[in-house]
Amino acid sequence: MAARICVSIASEDAKSIIKAADRAFDLGADYVEIRFDFLNPDLLPEALQAARGIKDRTVFTLRSRSDGGLFAGSEENRLHWLYRLAEQEPMLLDVELDTLKKNDELADFLEKKRSPLLVSWHDFEKTPPSDSIADVLSEMRTYSNYVKIVTTAHSIEDSLRVLELYETAIGLSPIFFAMGDAGVISRLLCTVVGNAPFTYASLEKALAPGQLTLQQMKKLYDKMGVGKI
Repeated sequence: MAARICVSIASEDAKSIIKAADRAFDLGADYVEIRFDFLNPDLLPEALQAARGIKDRTVFTLRSRSDGGLFAGSEENRLHWLYRLAEQEPMLLDVELDTLKKNDELADFLEKKRSPLLVSWHDFEKTPPSDSIADVLSEMRTYSNYVKIVTTAHSIEDSLRVLELYETAIGLSPIFFAMGDAGVISRLLCTVVGNAPFTYASLEKALAPGQLTLQQMKKLYDKMGVGKI
């Protein structure tokens, strides 16, 4: 079984994005995620144009500050760019559950356009009770089959609870893992025990607590015998 890896890229200009993506693919990444929220909003047109050549292997993300992102513009401006990102038809467009719930027009637009949508939800403080996460998952199902739930683990037990969520995700393409040192095991095993379509890694510097580099992740998978077939 092959464990697929998506490398998160948080460069600050268009040329750096493509340079980092090329390096990630050269090192064996299956996909990349471009964190457009790390860019100055004035640079978004150039970055979006530069990313067109790799969009079929790329997750486009424009994370709000309330969900741990760095977008410097207004929420109205962010929504404008989410439409623009969707029009480029990337492999997946990551949009937060709260954003979709608050913006019916955006949700309708994405549905009519049949944009491949990755609905995401994060808890940066804890791993909530399993029944609470199940309620979140039920809401996410209404928007897409691709769903991403990321919590914060304070213990190995938290990570194991997150991995158990895969048993309830019938009919979905789920990505569930936990942040933090105690969450590392869930980042690694989500593609193995949970059959997640991919897990996330960094190129060098971690973008989230507990995130491993691509090379670390590949080395561990090779040791486990779940490298590429």
